[in-house]
Amino acid sequence: MDALIVGRAISLMWSLPSLLSRSGFNVDAITTSSLLRVSKFVRKVDRAGSYDEMVRLAYARICNRAIPYDWVIACDDDTVRDLSRMDWPEGFEPRYLPRTEVGQLSHIYSKIGLSQVLSAGGVKTPLFRVATNCQDAVAAANELGYPVLIKADSGNGGNCVWECKNDRDVRKLEDVFKAEPMLVQRRIEGRELDLSAIYFEQKLVHFAYSVIEWSLPQFAPSVIRTYYPLPLVAEEIFEEVSTLGRVLNANGFVTIGCIEAADGSGRYYFEADMRTNVWIDFSSFYGEDEKSRIRAWFSNGAYLCKENIRGDAGCLPVTIPYFQRIALWELMVNRYHVWKYIPWTDTKMILTLLCAHAVMPVARTMMPSRLRQMVKRRMLAVGVPFP
Repeated sequence: MDALIVGRAISLMWSLPSLLSRSGFNVDAITTSSLLRVSKFVRKVDRAGSYDEMVRLAYARICNRAIPYDWVIACDDDTVRDLSRMDWPEGFEPRYLPRTEVGQLSHIYSKIGLSQVLSAGGVKTPLFRVATNCQDAVAAANELGYPVLIKADSGNGGNCVWECKNDRDVRKLEDVFKAEPMLVQRRIEGRELDLSAIYFEQKLVHFAYSVIEWSLPQFAPSVIRTYYPLPLVAEEIFEEVSTLGRVLNANGFVTIGCIEAADGSGRYYFEADMRTNVWIDFSSFYGEDEKSRIRAWFSNGAYLCKENIRGDAGCLPVTIPYFQRIALWELMVNRYHVWKYIPWTDTKMILTLLCAHAVMPVARTMMPSRLRQMVKRRMLAVGVPFP
């Protein structure tokens, strides 16, 4: 089997070749970074000089290939948006790219569209309104009840999210309404969960249940998570994640976020990005065999349900730090037992990432921004891997 990964967000891509290779794929990549050239699991890397060139290369590669790729994976939000909306020739549509049916693209790269699709599909999501100006946002916040979150429609990674506790907080954001409509969403008190999953043809093939223990700063990507093996996960959560696949018409990786309400009213889903994330290959640390589930789908169409989960009755939750997001001193002293949770299967890749993690803070401190950019461009020009 052959897979193609396309993207410029190397932080979301580096672990994919190892997972795909162990799942039985030969892996090709088209990217703006040279980092994937150090991966022993990538058969061919085409590095584009710009994002637009990368998209054109991907389109040409997919349309001109005699034998279609078995799986095409767009690895960041911009690439998902642009590839999903292309007018592909009949018979050349990328397989398992998260493309929804004609007229049903609204939840890709849009928080407003996602909220509308979830609500219409019967998936519990925080109450929301759409505001085109600050005055509308104040009225919406009063209707929903404070506190509220105001979110840019196309923000990602926790960017462009503001918590507002009163009218004054909302009015401080007057300037942000000039670019696009904003989502005004009731804030739900509770603990944040990540239920990121893999679907094929809307069917659930794999997911991981984790509690977000620490994100820094607020609304930013998570640093430490506690994972619960699937034998410990309630059947109703399997049903909810399966329903999401049907509502979103999902294919491939989906990053799913929800809040488990402190008042016991259930889980409220607020995120379903149609792409992978940096935690995608961490389930192996607590015994979940993700690669076998992918293989099983491509072999015989097997999908995941609670009845098929078998596990040790004594399995326990596992707390895992993400090695690239903790401080350098924490990495050096093995805080949170971080060295135990570094996926060493792609050794050169990991060593390159660790070197960058050590060098980048020094470079930001010692080198002016313009000089850093010049050094980076020179490294890329001579083919030196650069995250």
